[in-house]
Amino acid sequence: MPDKSGDQWLSQEIDPSTRDSVHIFTKWVPVDSTLTTPGTAQNLFSISTERPTVNLATNPSFETGAPPTGYTATGAVITQSAVVARTGANSLSIDPANAVVGEGAFYTTESLGSGRDPNLVNWLVASAFFQDNANLSNTVRIEIRNAAGTTTLATGNQITLTSAWQRSTAAFQLTPVGAIYRVYFVTSGVASDPVFFVDSFQAEIGINSTASTYCDGAQGLNYEWDSTAHASTSRRRMGLVAIRGYNLYTTRNCYIAFDHTSSSTLGRRVLAGTDFWSDFPIHVRSNISFINELVGEAPRVFGEILGVHKT
Repeated sequence: MPDKSGDQWLSQEIDPSTRDSVHIFTKWVPVDSTLTTPGTAQNLFSISTERPTVNLATNPSFETGAPPTGYTATGAVITQSAVVARTGANSLSIDPANAVVGEGAFYTTESLGSGRDPNLVNWLVASAFFQDNANLSNTVRIEIRNAAGTTTLATGNQITLTSAWQRSTAAFQLTPVGAIYRVYFVTSGVASDPVFFVDSFQAEIGINSTASTYCDGAQGLNYEWDSTAHASTSRRRMGLVAIRGYNLYTTRNCYIAFDHTSSSTLGRRVLAGTDFWSDFPIHVRSNISFINELVGEAPRVFGEILGVHKT
């Protein structure tokens, strides 16, 4: 079984070199960018700042099942909906019965614990995005409860529903012994009737109580499913954090700069129709920037960036 905590990301990577100075390429990123505003430099590429994570929710954007597989209604009717979606094509539609506060749906986790090391602190961090597509101002939130749903262990920030997606996050410090938890998406404050929607659900284990950027295996480069798409856990691997090389092409004259904002005085001049690359490994820690040389032109620069996942 792959690691459940994104904080253990280094175990997911292959490190063929032990010395940073001779570290071979471990990451590849395609790039293709056309200058938006002639005369204004922009980044062709910036190093990754996304935190690696593992999303333990197995159907996090509600793409599988009708109603979505893995979710249970409580005092509400739940359906898969394509009316609004933040991630993928669907979301979870919740129609509360308007009888009591706390109506909605829940997801049951696998057994989770921090392990036997008393110095090891791990958090279950649960987050989801909410909206009502109607600006009706009812309130909802995410909650973490025990396996029976009878004890609330952590409550997320309360969301006043609008037609825009807003994130609610709750965190609970795990005990050494493993336990099962329920994560709820429910009405809060007072009972309410209108339908609301949930999307981009994430349950992750972290060394602090802060939620990372949403992850599932369909989000692009450095993201993957651990098994079946939309029916398994997923993860975000560490991105490219230091540039070691590049293979690029430009359609118009431009200036290229590394770890700086490009200009005619701070940049490598590259002529239109040129392939350019580095013959030896470089060490760029921030960005690659480009700008046009000739007034009014908008160069398109494309190719690939090569680098590493740690420095």
